[in-house]
Amino acid sequence: MRTPALIALTIAALGSSAAEARVALTPDTTGHLMVPVFVNGQGPYSFMLDTGADNSAVYAWFASTQHLARGHTAQISGATGDAPETTTRLDKLALDGWAIHDVDVDTMPDRSDGVKIAGIAGADLFMKRLAVLDSGCETMALLPREVDPTQIAGRGAMMIHAGSIKGGKQLTLPVTVNGVAGVATLDTGARSTMINNTFAKAAGVDVASDAFRDGPPARGAVQNPVASRIGPIGTVSFAGLVRQNVVARVADLPVFDDDGYTNGHAFNIGVDILHGVRLTVDYSARRFWVAPSVCPMAGQP
Repeated sequence: MRTPALIALTIAALGSSAAEARVALTPDTTGHLMVPVFVNGQGPYSFMLDTGADNSAVYAWFASTQHLARGHTAQISGATGDAPETTTRLDKLALDGWAIHDVDVDTMPDRSDGVKIAGIAGADLFMKRLAVLDSGCETMALLPREVDPTQIAGRGAMMIHAGSIKGGKQLTLPVTVNGVAGVATLDTGARSTMINNTFAKAAGVDVASDAFRDGPPARGAVQNPVASRIGPIGTVSFAGLVRQNVVARVADLPVFDDDGYTNGHAFNIGVDILHGVRLTVDYSARRFWVAPSVCPMAGQP
């Protein structure tokens, strides 16, 4: 049996060394952040790190080529809508030495751009751990929840008691755009930040102006295209951070309605405004810390 003193020493050691995350957080050519994930003990495979996904997922091509077991009939929900699916059954899904077992993950349709990402590491893989994402260091870790998060969150970290959405695990937080308040979802699975038309209009953003152009359609997990306009939206503030001259996509995503934002001020924080940021996320307690990256000379947007 481990003594209390030994446990305390172990936790202290983890806390002192946790500033160095243990696996690579690699920017992909698509603009997403990728992590090395093991599937049924094989790999690692390149998975998108997605704090905005309730469940982990694999793409259909990967499930087929790896001969993964089929699960049950279900419905997959994404930012741009819902679609029927047959889940994929996994014996084990592991990241940074942490694993979940006997899990049904979503099976997503293959990407329309043809990029061969294996899957998505979602919130189900982060539960019961502290997820530390440092975009400046391009590293991440899944640490025991016994580690004191204030010791690893970084200098000047701000703690956020996250809000929630109906029926989902996503984390929400207050945001302002040009001083106008709204609600944001923390979504590392989104390569670009998005705002709905209602919020944009309230914040004084004119999407019909010459400063805006038609952007690439938002597609989400189910690959349903949703039209967007892209352009400057001004100053965005959240969790103690201020981002000026932000360029974002304006789109009315179906997920905003599902999240209870109908006719409200909805915002999606993507990886494009998380450069040089360190996130320490405790999904079980629904709280997270935001701080500058611990790496010197971390890039800023």
